[in-house]
Amino acid sequence: MTVPSWKPRALRPGDLLGIAAPAGPVEEERLQAGVVELEALGFAVRLGDGVLDRQGFTAGSLEHRLTQLEGLLTDPEVAGVVCARGGAGAGRLLTRLEAASLRTHAKPLLGYSDVTWLHLALGRLGVVSLHGPMAARELADGEPAYHRESLWHALTGEGDPFVSAPEHLHTLRTGSAEGVLRGGCLSILAAAAGTPWALRPGGEPTVLFVEDVDEPPYRVDRMILQLRASGALDGVRGIVFGEMRGCAPGPEADYSLEEVLLEALAGLAVPVAFGLSSGHTTRPNVTLPLGVAARLTCGTSEARFEVLEVPVA
Repeated sequence: MTVPSWKPRALRPGDLLGIAAPAGPVEEERLQAGVVELEALGFAVRLGDGVLDRQGFTAGSLEHRLTQLEGLLTDPEVAGVVCARGGAGAGRLLTRLEAASLRTHAKPLLGYSDVTWLHLALGRLGVVSLHGPMAARELADGEPAYHRESLWHALTGEGDPFVSAPEHLHTLRTGSAEGVLRGGCLSILAAAAGTPWALRPGGEPTVLFVEDVDEPPYRVDRMILQLRASGALDGVRGIVFGEMRGCAPGPEADYSLEEVLLEALAGLAVPVAFGLSSGHTTRPNVTLPLGVAARLTCGTSEARFEVLEVPVA
């Protein structure tokens, strides 16, 4: 299956990556470690103006973060944008970002967590974006904090598309599905419901990736209900959850997170898998290209997730 989409240009060694801080404030030492890792991969790196600024719970004022991100996206010398970290505040940018500019200057944009807001906006425009490690997070820790092969393929098109290892996924509901890969952080997907940037497949065959961290089971259940009621799961053919770190009930509970997920999805006859290590994860952070074709196969003994398409042109 081939998905019509706007694919950024494939990066080459020596290309310039810009680092933006669209959400939470950034620690300088961690950021510099991430720069070193990106340079070790063969890229030149430029920090966005004022990337270390702070205002409240964000990396500077709304106007400052907007100017910084737009500057990197529109600069012809910058081939791709890596987000420094998540946190909070990226959603506010969408009220001011020029949608036409996002597509006209489409280039790889990498991040997760609160960066899901930007993935949603790009997805609505048909632009492929990258859910994966960030400069002041996993990239700062180097390998094996991130999955190098999937990141390299997503940025350059070189190597093979990502395929999950048998031991990393397990089946919650059997079946198989193909569709456009969409998704991101569950709390952001739910918060976006009812906004112009909401996840609305509109019947488009979709493989949905969902992950989060430190959300108690009752909140996970409530957010999935919100997505279902808003129409965000219309067209979803398969769902693969991330590690969902810190979301399991306490040891005194007589139920599991997996049981909560299946109950929340009751009546939705699609395959469901659990454990894909992208986003908030304790395993190497996999880069998932959102907006390209993917396949989910859930058997009784193992589950398999595959990216089917090169995300860059």
